[in-house]
Formats: sequence, C-alpha cells, structure tokens
Amino acid sequence: METAIYVRLSEEDRNKADKSQDSESIVNQRNMLTEYARERNWNIFDTYIDEDYSGSDATRPAFNKMIADARDGKFKIVLCKSLSRFARDVAMVETYINSLFLDWGIRFISLSDYADSSQKGTRKNIQINSLVNQWYLEDLSENIKSVMTHKKKAGQFVGSFAPYGYIKDPNDKHKLIVDPEAAQIVKRIFSMYLEGYGLNMIAKQFNAEGIPCPSKYKVLKGIKSNRSDTNAETLKWSDHTIWHITRNPNYTGDLVQCRYGKPSYKSKSHKTKPQEEWVVVENVHEPIISKEDYNQVQEMKKSRGAYSRSRKGSAITPIKPNAFAQLIKCKLCGRSMVMSTGGESNKFTRHFRCTGQKSRVVDCKCAMVKYDLIEEIIIIKIKDLINQYCDFTTAEKRVKKSEQRYSTEIKNIEKSLEKNRLEIQKLDTALTDSYIEKSTGAISAEAFNAISRNLDARKTELVTFRDSMQARIDELRAKQNKASQQSHIAGKYADFSELTREITGAFIDTIYIGERDREKYYVEPEGDYNKKTAKMDFYMEIVWNI
Repeated sequence: METAIYVRLSEEDRNKADKSQDSESIVNQRNMLTEYARERNWNIFDTYIDEDYSGSDATRPAFNKMIADARDGKFKIVLCKSLSRFARDVAMVETYINSLFLDWGIRFISLSDYADSSQKGTRKNIQINSLVNQWYLEDLSENIKSVMTHKKKAGQFVGSFAPYGYIKDPNDKHKLIVDPEAAQIVKRIFSMYLEGYGLNMIAKQFNAEGIPCPSKYKVLKGIKSNRSDTNAETLKWSDHTIWHITRNPNYTGDLVQCRYGKPSYKSKSHKTKPQEEWVVVENVHEPIISKEDYNQVQEMKKSRGAYSRSRKGSAITPIKPNAFAQLIKCKLCGRSMVMSTGGESNKFTRHFRCTGQKSRVVDCKCAMVKYDLIEEIIIIKIKDLINQYCDFTTAEKRVKKSEQRYSTEIKNIEKSLEKNRLEIQKLDTALTDSYIEKSTGAISAEAFNAISRNLDARKTELVTFRDSMQARIDELRAKQNKASQQSHIAGKYADFSELTREITGAFIDTIYIGERDREKYYVEPEGDYNKKTAKMDFYMEIVWNI
C-alpha cells in the first residue's frame, strides 16, 4: 500500500542545534511513522517535511506538494503523528480529511489521536479534535500577544530587528543602544529634510556618496536582519527608505511599538494600526533626534513643500506651505498631482504636475499649472462662497433641507439593513442545521458541500450589501454633520487674509485639473480680491465640502 508520511514542526516548538540539520522532533516523528508503516508492510511513497510552519498555514510547501500528489493518486494513505501535525484549522481538516480524501480514496491515520478515517465513527472524533486544535492555536496566539503587550508596556523592545541607527544591547536584547555610525546618517537625514531637501534628493545624494542603505549596512556589518547577502551590492537608498526613517518616532528616545499588526493569527499581512493603539513608553533609550526636530519634520511633511532648495543646495529659501496638499488630482488619469519647485533661475516658481505624467507611467495630457494661479482662483471662489453664506437666513433653510434629506435616506437604509440581518441569521441557522445533518449521516458530505456553497454565496452577497449600506450611512451622517457646520465654517473664515491648508480643507474635498485648451477653457474669474485677475485656460473642477 503506497503511503505518504507527513511531519511538521512549527517555529514555536522546534529545538534545533543546527539550522542545516533536521531537528530532533522531526527525526522522531519520521522514525516513528516509518516504523509504523514498515510493520504493516506499507510502501513509503515519500516523506513530506515542513519546518517552521504553523498548522494553520495554507502555504506550507511540503503540505501542498503532498496534496498535489494525493490528487494525482500517487498514494492511498496519509500518515501523521497527530492531527495537529496535519492541520490546526477546522476548515482545512474538513476540506481534505472529511471531503477530498474521501473522494480520492485516501485513508488518513494519525497515531497519537488513534484517528483512522477508514474506521466507522472516526470522522466525528477528527472534527472534535480539529476544533480543539484550532482553539489551542487561538488561545496560544492570544497568550503570546498578551505577554508581548505586557513587555512593550514595561518598556522592553520586542522587535526582531533594531531600527536603523540602533542595535540591540548585547547584555539585554530588550534594550536599544545607539549605533554611532548609522545614527550620524539618521541625524543627517533629518537635518537635510529640515533644510529643505526632498526625500528623493536625499536618497540620490547618499547613493552618489556611496553611503550604504540600511539593508546593505546591516549585511556589511554582520548585523542580524531579514535580508540575505546575495544581492547586497545592488541595494540602494530610495525615497521610501528616507520616508520610513523620517516617520519613525523611536528616534526621539521614546519606545513606540504596536504601530503595525496582523488582523488575525492566520493572517500573513501587517497593517498600520491607528495611533491610539500604539504602545508608547517615553524616554526609554538614548535619542538620536530631538522631539522638536522630529515634530517639525512631521509638520513639514504634511505641508509637502514648505521649503525650496536652490540648485547648488547652499541657499535655502523659505516659501509658503502648500495649501493644496493631497487635494489636487488629475481629471484625465485619476492620479494625484504633486508640487514641484523650480530652481533659482526660475525664481523658485512652483507648479502642480500629474504624477503619472511626471513618472511617465502614462501618456497623460494634463496641464501643468502654476501654484500661484491655482491659489488666486481658489481664493476668489472661496470668497464668493463665503458671500453666499453671509445671508444666514437662506443658509439656515438650505442646511435644514439637507439634514432632512439625509435623515430620510438613513432611515430607509436602516430598514433594509434590518431585513438583511434577519436573512443572514436564517442562513447561519440553516448552515448549522445542515452540518448537524451531515455529522449524523442524514445527508451526504457531497450534499452538505453543495448546500454550504449555496448558503455561503448568498451570505457573501448579503454581507457585501450590508457593508456597502453601512458605509453609505456613515457617509450620509458625515454629510449631515457637515451640512450643519457649513454656516459656521463660512463665518469662521469670513475675513481670512491668507490661504492655508486648514482653510482649503474646510471648503474643498478635491480639485481636478484636466487638459489645457485656451479656446475651450479661457476664463477670467470675476472679483477684485487681488491686484491681478487669474486667467484660466485649462479644465478645472472643484468638489466642495460646503
């Protein structure tokens, strides 16, 4: 009888003396299973080994190779030490052992669980054991998370690798100490940014000087990292690397952790957490950057272009902050438009340009527009808008009418959501009943799978509808709140003398810029708010917040 042996060891329970060798646990599992097969005169087709993989990981290479061979009918028995070695996920156990293996005529045996899918009544035991294994993994994940959170709150660094500029203290791996050589580069990055150098310019300067980037530096210094040294010579500084360093608050001496996290223990991706969920312990290690400089850099990044640098890099010319940061988009390709500043010969003139056009990703015909021209047009339009709201009686009626319209739509959506909730509840009940019927043998596994697929498909539709409707309610409530604030906003900025990001953000959602065509779009906006009148010969569309 052709038999496949599967052994697995997760990172938590491995005990290796040498990474190049099989661990004792792997050897023990393989020997035990091999002896069991030979005692029964079963021919071992292959032994599939996964090390440092969790039982819930669906990407295990040896596991997936075994499944592919099983599908091709290369063996008739899968032999494991325990069910948990095969999988700790209920869905995975159901999919393979209690469904596909039956279809493929494959017998599953786990020694320590006394599980044998060919024996009557074993299926229920497998289901119960798989559920217990999944609970164990969930509890283990929560326990580890709890211990790590406690260490973080106690001011202990628990990251795998120290941030560039620091190394782990050899006497205490939970403490960071300054790496003098790398710390000088970090200081220089912040200093150059404060002087007006952009992220890309800093990266280019460092590459020109031959300064190794963080990944290359760690390889050259023999510092532990997740980067192999096979391509170290090709590693270069990038604007993203500089950006990542300038936004790391750990350089101020505060230990800031939990900035990223997994949605669940099964997930492989790390997502940025809201700032209120960060774990911050102040003044834990020696700072590289002062908090004042760090905060100033964050403010400059928000304004995106608060300073301009001359061609020679010696003369630094302060200019007004960008009042349109993240507000201007290309109407033609949908990409953001970024502000660029000319050199000294061009009097540091600022322009907005489509990022797709600038990077040549697309052949975009969007107009490149002067910052001063956009500013003048927007000032005129905002002042006109404020004048409309100076008639507060008319404005109040408009606001009440908007609020009533939003309230009516919200009530109608909430009725639909209640119907949606009841139908989802019925589907869950039907799925549970079908599972019980399958477990008791009232219906076949094939029938259950068909029912389950139909119920899951319908539930997916309902959940998608529910989420979209909830998002719509959130959107309407936001607009409702915004409508009640419109008169207040107009009054607050009625006498503004200089356009700021705060003002544009209060009045404008998005500004779209399109192609240039003098005959089609040439406009002289009315108003006498500046000494000159802005003349527009390009497409412009403003989406207002008010």
